[in-house]
Amino acid sequence: MGRKKHQVALAEKNFAVKIYTTALEYDYRYPWKAPTVENWTGSGFAIQGKKIITNAHVAGGAAFIEVQLANDSVKYKAKIKAIGHECDLAMLEVDNEEFWEKAWALEIGETPERKQKIEVHGFPMGGEGYCVTNGIVSRLENDTYVHGDQMLLSIQVSAAINPGNSGGAAINKEGKVVGVVHQGISRGQNIGYMIPAGVLTHFISQVDSHKMGFPTLGVETQTMENPYLREQYKMHKHHTGILVQAIAELSSASGKLKEKDIIMAIDGVRVYNDGTIHTGPMKRVGYKYLINNSKIGDTLNFTILRDGKKCTEKVTLNNTLGSTHKIMPRSFGVEPTYYIISGSLVVQPVSKNLISDLNKSFTNQQKHDSTDQLIAINTVLKSEYTQGYESYTGELIEKINGLEIHNMNDVIKAVSNEDIRLHVVEMRSGKQIVIPNLPDMLSCDILNKYQISRSCSHDLDSQITTDKMFSALNLVFEEPLSPADFGLLETAKKYTPSFSHCHARRHHAKERELVPQKSASSRLSLLR
Repeated sequence: MGRKKHQVALAEKNFAVKIYTTALEYDYRYPWKAPTVENWTGSGFAIQGKKIITNAHVAGGAAFIEVQLANDSVKYKAKIKAIGHECDLAMLEVDNEEFWEKAWALEIGETPERKQKIEVHGFPMGGEGYCVTNGIVSRLENDTYVHGDQMLLSIQVSAAINPGNSGGAAINKEGKVVGVVHQGISRGQNIGYMIPAGVLTHFISQVDSHKMGFPTLGVETQTMENPYLREQYKMHKHHTGILVQAIAELSSASGKLKEKDIIMAIDGVRVYNDGTIHTGPMKRVGYKYLINNSKIGDTLNFTILRDGKKCTEKVTLNNTLGSTHKIMPRSFGVEPTYYIISGSLVVQPVSKNLISDLNKSFTNQQKHDSTDQLIAINTVLKSEYTQGYESYTGELIEKINGLEIHNMNDVIKAVSNEDIRLHVVEMRSGKQIVIPNLPDMLSCDILNKYQISRSCSHDLDSQITTDKMFSALNLVFEEPLSPADFGLLETAKKYTPSFSHCHARRHHAKERELVPQKSASSRLSLLR
C-alpha cells in the first residue's frame, strides 16, 4: 500500500480526537484571587479499553472537557481518568457508548529507532480540520519535559508540528502509536518532540496498577571522564562508571549506596564515564533512563566500585520524581496554599508554580522529613505596619517567633499564640521582619483594602486550631462557648474574620507556552 493510501486508510478509521478544554488557571503572585477561566483545544487519540490519550497540558486543570472525533460533528463530554504531569500524559474517558461505536482504537507499538518514518495526526493551528504530516525520527535522548519540568526519554522528529498538535498520535507504517506529540522549539523549523511509546506504555501501566509516578534514585553524580579522577578512585583502564557525590536523606538508595561509590553498571547494563549507557535501539542515552524506565517498587542491582573493590547492592525504587527535595512540583487546576500573617505578610510553600509566576529562583534542598517545605514570603501588603519591608518578596523564612519553620503547619503554630505582642520573622538571609500581632478586626481592615476575602487557603482551614476559633467567638457572644460545642464550628467560620478572610484561588495562569531555555538560540514550548 502506498503512503497516500495508507494515510487515507488510517484517517477513515476515526481514531483522532479533537479535545476542547475549559480550565481553571491560578496566578501564584496573587494566591488569594479566584482563578481565571481559560479555553483551548488540543489533540488526542483513542486506544484499546475505551480510553483516550492526550497530553497533561491539554487536560490539566480542566473544569470541563469535550471530545470530537475527526470525521464527526458531535462533541461528547469526557472526564479525566488519570493524569501524569511529570510525563505530560493524560487518560480520558467517555461514558457515551455512541462515541465508541464510531471510534477506532489504536494499538501501541514500540519506541521508534532513528531515521524511522512516522506520521503525525492531530488538529494544529492553521485550520479547524484534521491534519496529517510526515516526518523522520532524528534523535532520542533524555530531555526536559517542559510541562512537568522533568527529565525523561524524548524523541526529536523532523515533522511540521505546531500548536494544537499536542496530544496527537505519531504512527508508524504498521499503523501503531510510536509516540505522542507534546512540545516544539519556537525558533526552529520542522523541529518537534514527542513522548516515546515506551513512556506511554509506562504511564498506562501506572494507571492499571494504581501506582502513579516515575521512579528516581535521589542521588547526585559526577562523570569520570578525567583520567586523574579515575586514578584517584582506583579505577583500572577497563573500568567505567560515575561518581556518587551526594545521596538524598529520603532516597531509597540511602544505606545502600555511599558517597564516593563508583556506579559501574545498573542491572548488568554498563555505565560509561560520561554517564551514558548503550541499550536497545536507543543506543546511547543517559543512565537515568534505566531508573525512570523502571516501575515504583522495582529492585535494581547496582555494580559499584567501593574503595577499589567491586561489590553489588540492591536498591528498591520507592522515590518518585521530586519527592526527595523541598520544592514542590508544578500543580494544575489546584488553588495555591498560602497564609497571611496579621493581615500583612503573605507566605507560601515554594513550588515550581511560584518560581515561574514570581520569576525568582530558589536553590532546591533535600528533605529531612517527608513534610519538609521551603516557606517564602510571597507579598508584603503595604500598610503602616509593614513600612520598609516592601522588598522582602521571595525571602525564605527560617524562624517565626523563635520556632523553626519547616512547613506551613509550623507557620500556623508559630503565630497562633494571641498573647504575643510582636511577630518576629527571621529570614535565611539574616534579615528580620517585626510586625504587631494585630487583632482580627485590624487584620480584616487591611485585607478589605486589598479586596482579599480570606487570610488563608482552604486547605489550611483544618489546621487552624479549634481553641482559636472559640476564642474568637467569645469576642462575639456574651457567654463563653465550650470547645465541646463542635456544631458551632461553621458559626465560628462565619463570624471570625481570621477564618472567613482565609483563602483565594489561583495557580499558574502563565501561558501554557512554558518555555525553558533549550539553548542559546532555541526555546522549547508546549504545542497545545
